[in-house]
Amino acid sequence: MFRKEAPAPQLPPLGQAVFTDPAIPSRACCCPARPVVRVTMPPTAGRPEPADLWLCGHHYRASIGALCAAGAIVEDLTRPADREQAYYTAAVAASA
Repeated sequence: MFRKEAPAPQLPPLGQAVFTDPAIPSRACCCPARPVVRVTMPPTAGRPEPADLWLCGHHYRASIGALCAAGAIVEDLTRPADREQAYYTAAVAASA
């Protein structure tokens, strides 16, 4: 009924491995989850350059109010490959 040792998972051969876009990190800035959005924070008086944040879905939803207040631009990373990338402000995303 029960095995003493579970069988080892079978990995695909290296030639069949599927790799994601190397421009997208495998971990979000906020936690070990994969990022679902790239948020570009606008420059401020203390930070003259814009800053990119790679957020998981949970942390994006939790911080949508602060992102709206800061005027952040959000890029959805979960779009289908055949659709054009949508860039929008966090305020527009919050109202949808």
